[in-house]
Amino acid sequence: MRVRCVATYLAVVACVASGVAWSAPPVVGDRASRFFYNDDGDRVVFLLKGPFHKRQLDYPVDVLVGTGITTLVFCANMGSDQAYYPSKVASALGWREVENTRRNPRFTYFNRLHEIGTMLRDRKIDVLGTVMRRAARQGLEFVPSLRMNDTHFLSKVPPLEHPLTGEFWLNNRDLTIDGGALDFTHKKVREYRMGQVRELISGYATDGFEMDFTRQPIVFPKGTGRGKSGLITEMVREARALLDHRSSQDGRRRFLITRVPHTLALCQFYGFDIGTWMTDNLVDYVVPSSPDRYFQFNMPLGEFVGLAKRAASSCRVVAGPDSYKATPAMYRAAMSNFYAMGQRDTYLFNFFAARADQRNYYPFRDEDYALLRDLKSPVTLRGRPKHFLSNGWFPGSGVQLRETGKAYSTGIYVGEDLSVCRAENILKSAILRVVVQGLQKEDQLTVSLNSHRLPMTDSRIDGNAICFELTGRLPLLGHNLVSVMATKFASEKRPTVTRVELLTEYDITGVSTGVPDSTERRD
Repeated sequence: MRVRCVATYLAVVACVASGVAWSAPPVVGDRASRFFYNDDGDRVVFLLKGPFHKRQLDYPVDVLVGTGITTLVFCANMGSDQAYYPSKVASALGWREVENTRRNPRFTYFNRLHEIGTMLRDRKIDVLGTVMRRAARQGLEFVPSLRMNDTHFLSKVPPLEHPLTGEFWLNNRDLTIDGGALDFTHKKVREYRMGQVRELISGYATDGFEMDFTRQPIVFPKGTGRGKSGLITEMVREARALLDHRSSQDGRRRFLITRVPHTLALCQFYGFDIGTWMTDNLVDYVVPSSPDRYFQFNMPLGEFVGLAKRAASSCRVVAGPDSYKATPAMYRAAMSNFYAMGQRDTYLFNFFAARADQRNYYPFRDEDYALLRDLKSPVTLRGRPKHFLSNGWFPGSGVQLRETGKAYSTGIYVGEDLSVCRAENILKSAILRVVVQGLQKEDQLTVSLNSHRLPMTDSRIDGNAICFELTGRLPLLGHNLVSVMATKFASEKRPTVTRVELLTEYDITGVSTGVPDSTERRD
């Protein structure tokens, strides 16, 4: 495989240097929607209980069979630098033993990493290749994903002690950003990472390849990203050429995915020139991703979709939500928002991680399979319960009501046309919850939805939330504004609106209006 990878690289470099266009023609017209599922591989390799069995490498694929998922995106490395495949460039999985890879209670997550990595090498088991072949047998597309600058090894314990630290980082600490993330300003760093890209595309990109710039997005010293974005574009351009070269050999077009920060401004700040990627048709999918481990229900997909349209690009935009705590109803609400903003595909990241309730990694629970069905499209989301949250919500965030007579506003995006649901008689309930921390009994507040005051006499208190059942005016499809104004404070203490929520329930058989059905039923 090494010879083939080098030969492919030389052919691509020669072609790019000579000015020959390697890029395959952009896809024209509509192409089928894809449902991407990203699995980081940790669970199946070293986090399952009991003795290791090779058959457990089938689990990431088999758990998806029969769902609407079309494409398994599987991380090629543990972090960025410990390969799940026999790499000539990156470190081997569990390549060194440190305190935290031994069996001890101090840091249990990685206790089996060195043990399992050594066993895989001794038995010559190619984890990535095994999963790739299983996906093909089960009819799933397979995409290896490379985290371009993962920095998990900088957390919890020093990098010299961390199980995830790679040999390249240890040997090239002078090429880092203040002793942390690798600095892509340096050609040696970019060449190291592209060496991995070449291996992966040559050996494992059966259907496509993903460059994940969100684990983590820091690739240049702070404030220099915009001026150095061309260096990253060169890497993306070469990945595109490598994919097209493979496609020219077997006639099978391969797509390129890039996971990026969730706004265009952040992309530019970090050094990711999305506009050029789209204009030059270098990428097929751009995946703006959650900025933290909580959903952002108002992720601005529209600015990415609009950029693709202005560039006349065939690139599709799809949100990559990630959450430790989202309930199924929150997943449905967020995905409804993303579809309303223009996405046509579906992407799940860290879906297997613990959510609102603790769960096993494999197998999925019945409710997980129901949720996978629901998230596939706007059609499958119709009539399913949803839980929308205010824009930019994060634990500890909020708006303090400092003055009387002043309206303090919070945005909430709603990706479903509730007026249509009501007109079609399937909207069972729509409850607006305004969560207020530090509210005193004698505080007097008013609440407005899109400048229309809601009757406080119709509200009820549920813990620290003021709840309104919206039997009249409904939120709009898209952006909405909920404003809270204090008319009186009971004391010097000031309450804080921590979040706004909208919970919707449906009955697709029809909501009772209290009028008897005159139609005679015949069984």
